[in-house]
Amino acid sequence: MKGLKSAVATTLAAILTIYPNLGAADPVSEQIEALLRTKTNARNALSNSNSLDAENLAPRFYEVREYSPAWTSVELVDELFKELDGAIDQGFTPRDFKLEELRSAFKASLVGDASNRALFDILATDAAIKLLHHLVFGKVDPNALDDDWNFSKPVIKQDPSIVLSQFLQGEGFSALIERIDIDNAQYAMLVDALSKYRAIASTGGWNKISEETVLKPEMVDPAVAELRKRLAAEGYDGTNEFVETSQEGINPAWVYDDNLVDLVKTFQNRHGLEADGVVGGKTFASLNKPVEDRINKLRLSLERGRWLMREIDEEFVLVNIAGARTYLVTSDRTVWTTRSITGSAYRKTPVFLDEIEYMEFNPTWTVPASIFRKDKLSRIRKDPAYLARNNYVVRNKDGQTIPANAVNWGAENPAVTLVQQPGPENALGLVKFMFPNKYAVYLHDTNDRSLFDRNERNLSSGCVRVEYPFEFASLLMEGEPNWSRQKMQSILDSGKTTRVNLPEPMPVLLTYWTAWVEDGVVHFREDPYERDARILAALDR
Repeated sequence: MKGLKSAVATTLAAILTIYPNLGAADPVSEQIEALLRTKTNARNALSNSNSLDAENLAPRFYEVREYSPAWTSVELVDELFKELDGAIDQGFTPRDFKLEELRSAFKASLVGDASNRALFDILATDAAIKLLHHLVFGKVDPNALDDDWNFSKPVIKQDPSIVLSQFLQGEGFSALIERIDIDNAQYAMLVDALSKYRAIASTGGWNKISEETVLKPEMVDPAVAELRKRLAAEGYDGTNEFVETSQEGINPAWVYDDNLVDLVKTFQNRHGLEADGVVGGKTFASLNKPVEDRINKLRLSLERGRWLMREIDEEFVLVNIAGARTYLVTSDRTVWTTRSITGSAYRKTPVFLDEIEYMEFNPTWTVPASIFRKDKLSRIRKDPAYLARNNYVVRNKDGQTIPANAVNWGAENPAVTLVQQPGPENALGLVKFMFPNKYAVYLHDTNDRSLFDRNERNLSSGCVRVEYPFEFASLLMEGEPNWSRQKMQSILDSGKTTRVNLPEPMPVLLTYWTAWVEDGVVHFREDPYERDARILAALDR
């Protein structure tokens, strides 16, 4: 677009001098109507006036305007190309808007006849409508990829053909884009991160590191210099600062010194790896991923953001399943975060939207039938004392408690249910956060806090374990006059199962991002559920 601005300012101005009152009777309008009618019958496309489908909306847009051209000023054309360039910054590709064809049509319209100007006008409208659709809904339809998707689409309350026409005749196209922009800090930070990684790609990306030798602190190896160069290319500060070494004649860039160990640990933390400073198989694999992999993860996160960031409330809980972290965003936009444990690849945590309605302190745990069959039954057969030691009771199909020795545990599938009683050994810990749903998934405490220290925390059977559940509980109850830390502690000390309703239901979004920004730092994960490839293929299609 930058190379075209002078041409726009001169030639288009001349065209408008010749055709100052382009309207339904002028040659351009006639050509627009002819071109549209050869492609589709506009009158058959009016059944859904609120559609943002370009195939339907473009004919309606021009019929409402009596086929008069829309892009008839220097400012509007400038704004269109500016906003399309901005869309590329948000992870779309030039192909999504036929940008090359659009630029060629624009050049032809500057020197051509009415048919050239009509073709450019239609292509410009098509690109504008696609941009509006992709920003409002996302390019990819998540419902087509996930049968369980339950996030609602934004509702379009006005006829978009009329709204678009009004903005083009009034405030301009950029004003319309500003009206529908996503006002979300995470989205803006992802856009900035994408710009950074595309800039790295434009200079050739980063080098690969030889994987022949595991690199450990204090080692001296030429591959250490490759490691320094690789981290520097991604913007890790201090990669060329060396700790003084007493080994004469050794290139200091080859020494795996303390500064570099700290940088490697930072890299490992940001990529969900064990932060031990040792560059082995998984760290090598992550370091040697091309920059295009990081770019695509950021593009995917932006697309996932377009699916849900527009409609979220002022206050909400967000669980990033892939990143195994939980966030609480408050009305003043402050963010509280905690490490979490989410479902394994074998027992995935589902992606969905719900509302936390209440908390249950000193909960019981009814073992799901699948976990009973796959995990518990074999343990009981090997260790008859397992049930008593872990505070389980056995209930028959009528819900009555029965002695454990009354059950034939050798049967293929004993018709009983296990219920773990409240206590410190309960698998749910001392509190759970309930949003009743068909997946039987919720947030809860745990009896094994050691797992939070792992960098890879996709380990649960589907529910989400929260590292600091009592801080979380206090935040959810903030502003409730009859609630205090002391009251919570007295409930815990009682040992009795107690339900506490939230003052207001709290929206909870269980999402899946393999790239996100936290405290100004970009984090990446290696797609534990293998979902990225399918969405990326659709995004690139």
